[in-house]
Amino acid sequence: MNKEYQREELSDQERIRIEVMQDDFCSIFDELKKPEAIKLFEKIVEEYQAEGRAYHNLEHIENLLAFLKECEADIKELNGIKLAAWFHDVIHDTRMRDNDNKSALFAKNYLEQIGVPNKVVEYVVALIQATAGHRVIEDNPDSAIFMDGDLAILGSSEEIYDQYAASIREEYKWVIPDEEYKAGRKKVLEGFLKRQRIYVTERANEELEQQARKNMEREIASLS
Repeated sequence: MNKEYQREELSDQERIRIEVMQDDFCSIFDELKKPEAIKLFEKIVEEYQAEGRAYHNLEHIENLLAFLKECEADIKELNGIKLAAWFHDVIHDTRMRDNDNKSALFAKNYLEQIGVPNKVVEYVVALIQATAGHRVIEDNPDSAIFMDGDLAILGSSEEIYDQYAASIREEYKWVIPDEEYKAGRKKVLEGFLKRQRIYVTERANEELEQQARKNMEREIASLS
């Protein structure tokens, strides 16, 4: 197992944090499945704590789960959307273009092994695959909440956004020269700015849209 995850090497605060996350993850499953759920949780955590994950790590999952909790009253399939949150970036290699599909396949394989109903597995897989283009799935209202949560960082404070932008650069540190990274990053940001709305739900649109556009315009200016 990844040495970073060995609990005896963690600080008390970090150990408690991991245990709280484990309890939340295991609560998705039946009590009889808890031993298997713990093993799966440990495998997922190992992936998110892998070297090079400056942004797509456990903190990102925590933030997404916190966003979903705030929207809980509007979510139709709570366990499914929580599972999608846990699995959606479980495979993350910035040199590859099929991370979403690989994460979806990872989720499918392990959730089927643990006995999650096919309907829920299909729901989780669909949400994960949709993150590739961050587009809402037709006839799946939960997907709007999920996509908005995944992009909530864009509408954060300037300080948090700048930390996020720096973390993304760190994940792409292999892209050299710097001008090549800047060109690619600008293209991604401009793609979001061209959308009529970045956030689909009314709540996220009202709370995050304006700040997200300001943040991305500011980053684009810094990249120019």
